[in-house]
Amino acid sequence: MTRTNDTRRASSAEARALLDLARSAVRQMVVMIRNSQLYDPSNTVFDEPIKKIRSTVEGAIALEGAFDLEIDGFEVFANGIRVRIDLRNIHLFRYFVEELTRRGLGGVGFSEAPDAPAVEAFVRLLANPPDDSKDHTAEFNRGMNEAGVTGIRALPLRRHEDTLPTDRRQRAIEAYQQALDFIRQSMINLESPADINLREAKRIIYKLVDLSFEGGGGFSMLGLTAIKGHDEYTFNHMVNVCILAIAFGQRLGFERDQLSQLGLCALYHDLGKIDVPLDVLLKHGPLTEEEWAVMGNHTVFGARELFPMIAADRDAMTRVLVALQHHVGHDGTGYPKLRMRIDPILFTRIVAIVDTFDAMTTKRVYQEIFLPDRALARLQQVSGTKYDPLLVKAFVACIGIYPVGSTVLLSSGVVGVVCEPNQDPKWAHRPTVRLATGNRWVTTRTSCHCYRFAHTRSGWRINAGTYF
Repeated sequence: MTRTNDTRRASSAEARALLDLARSAVRQMVVMIRNSQLYDPSNTVFDEPIKKIRSTVEGAIALEGAFDLEIDGFEVFANGIRVRIDLRNIHLFRYFVEELTRRGLGGVGFSEAPDAPAVEAFVRLLANPPDDSKDHTAEFNRGMNEAGVTGIRALPLRRHEDTLPTDRRQRAIEAYQQALDFIRQSMINLESPADINLREAKRIIYKLVDLSFEGGGGFSMLGLTAIKGHDEYTFNHMVNVCILAIAFGQRLGFERDQLSQLGLCALYHDLGKIDVPLDVLLKHGPLTEEEWAVMGNHTVFGARELFPMIAADRDAMTRVLVALQHHVGHDGTGYPKLRMRIDPILFTRIVAIVDTFDAMTTKRVYQEIFLPDRALARLQQVSGTKYDPLLVKAFVACIGIYPVGSTVLLSSGVVGVVCEPNQDPKWAHRPTVRLATGNRWVTTRTSCHCYRFAHTRSGWRINAGTYF
């Protein structure tokens, strides 16, 4: 038990280290900007902050390969991850943002650890007053090149239309698309385990975890899993399982570190399908017995692909086990058949449930699509044998009586799409529903009872991914 907890605490150690380095970098830059208004950068007063900023950037580059500090509004991002600010340092961050904005810069990027002359040249250019008639970013970078510095560059100030969306729904959709693009490229282009871009995967997972802790707005992260792509089932499925696992883990009370590790395991659970021939993986028709045998080996293939990563990342062992065991039943049935029985770990049992739920609610040539209520009922029927009964019960409570994306007929006679479950179990029959009123869609916490699912054959079944 102790070993498991240690693994979970270490799961996002790299992210915490990066954010700590980012906070340190902001503090040192503030010191240098303030000093530059009083002293020449060659003054000894800069010796200590230059030494510290060099050490900070060197640590970040060793961790990530590159280090970008970017501002957007009053937010600071390190390699795309929002830097959380404690109250004691909020004045430093505000000063950092205001000074960069006043100079027309959107941040600073480091592609290599700088030496002292490079940092001095950087400070000297920061000390120059901005000229409103020039492109500040281009002018700054031109000055760095003239000084012989290539490892530091200014980042452009985000235009208003380029700022990160404040709307949670839009940010969630963008994060989903990023995850989908990432897993598509990984599955298509991966030639060896060394090609797995774990850092990029972690950044995507951190975004999804952060979004899962935000609430309100009549939007649920679970709604993203209503996005289905028949032609790219494998890619959509891997991302949907990741999101379902994060949402379920949060409902179980997992902390951010645990959710990040769980999300990463879920994202990679079907990685072994890269070794399944594409004519089998993407076949538009029923699989033969031989093809099913090849497809069934994807669990072993996935564990084999992930196993070499254990040497550099001890958390990789958890991902190996999830990839290997997610089709092993709670009672030991399923596949692969191992000489020695190894009971599925907690993350595996969670991924097994959400994997099956998403698969059942997705239309495929060789499988009838299940409405969400039937999928949940099916999970309950086989709980205790194929799935952990306690986790199945918790998952049903998480998804709700009327899962997100379900088309329902209200007692008022109006058809709607569920976009957020009611968190109060006493009012589970009254979720947030997007109502069809004439040609418009209205999101409301309906006072009407959702008394049954709208039947697919009636034409009421709507792709909720378009509307939530």
